[in-house]
Amino acid sequence: MNPAQGGVVEAINQAALVFNSGKNQMSVLCLDEPDSPWVLECDHYKIHAIGEGKTAYGFHFGYLSWIWKNSSNYDVVIIDGLWQFLVFGGYILKLMKVPYCVFVHGMLDPYFNNDKLKYIKKLPFWFLSERNVIALAGATVFTCKEESILAENSLPFYRANAVVSTLGVEEVIKDSEELINKFTSKFYCLKNKRFALFLSRIHEKKGIDMLIDALGDIDELPADFMLAIAGPDSNGLQAELTDHIKSLGLTDRIVWLGMLSGDIKWGAYHAADVFVLPSHQENFGIVVAEALSTATSVLITNKVNIWREIYAAGAGIVENDDVEGVKNLLYKWFRLTDIEKNTMHANAKICHKIYFSIESAASDLEGILSNVLQVSKASKSVRS
Repeated sequence: MNPAQGGVVEAINQAALVFNSGKNQMSVLCLDEPDSPWVLECDHYKIHAIGEGKTAYGFHFGYLSWIWKNSSNYDVVIIDGLWQFLVFGGYILKLMKVPYCVFVHGMLDPYFNNDKLKYIKKLPFWFLSERNVIALAGATVFTCKEESILAENSLPFYRANAVVSTLGVEEVIKDSEELINKFTSKFYCLKNKRFALFLSRIHEKKGIDMLIDALGDIDELPADFMLAIAGPDSNGLQAELTDHIKSLGLTDRIVWLGMLSGDIKWGAYHAADVFVLPSHQENFGIVVAEALSTATSVLITNKVNIWREIYAAGAGIVENDDVEGVKNLLYKWFRLTDIEKNTMHANAKICHKIYFSIESAASDLEGILSNVLQVSKASKSVRS
């Protein structure tokens, strides 16, 4: 549950805000150390942290034991993610007759099959665990229709009861000027500047290298325009990119902010002229929904799977995931009038409310879990 892990963790946090405030209760079982700060500091839902698993795959037979001993205390269980040992919990749940669903979080996207060696390595796990646990699940949950469609042709003999539950982002009800002041007090170089905000993991998949190349290929950038890059450096890419930025003569145009959280993060969204995420693959993009919630327009590629909703709402600009596409994103934004930008900002707020609010997401997920529970009860009744 380390927040540096990104979207899946944030999705769980957001769901817990709603599920533990009314008639439902939600707790989380995870492979964190019990004294991890994010475990100790969590006060709005229960985290059962049972210690780290072995190897990158997360072998942890104590996890299976915990499921065996405790799963009957729950109405429905969600398995969050794939390609980890945790998936084997589905077999225990089926044996215990505890209904469960699988939230795949983009992990069946064909994009990940481009690396043929990794694809071949995944196949034994697919046939041993993932495929069967998905097929046996009461529901397989996707965050948007695009993700569900892509999964159908990802791996052989795929079978699932596919449903869609959007991810929601709670709107932060705080004075925007106060949040902006907190942000610019920390990053004074961006005060009164027009800047595009990139906020995500510093990773090749996020297209950050294309964004830098696109900026370097634009002949006349607006005089006061800058790019602010925020997020954890997950695999040491920042040093390589910094050298590349220097070679392109963009050192004065790009600032690294590191990982942002709390009011500073929300201040960054409010202060930004526009938000940009040129990903090669994004099953949802919770940071995109966060930007929309602050009435900040977004520049995204058509590999961010919620692009259709954003395009239809007029809440941002969408292009292909290549350097030319990212250049077009920036060119189109620079050419908009202030009135057109303000209209797009207003549309961003509306888009969040309709598609990506925490209330909408909670309603989707509650309906899915209720249905899974009802089907399970009906099945047990027929068998008895």
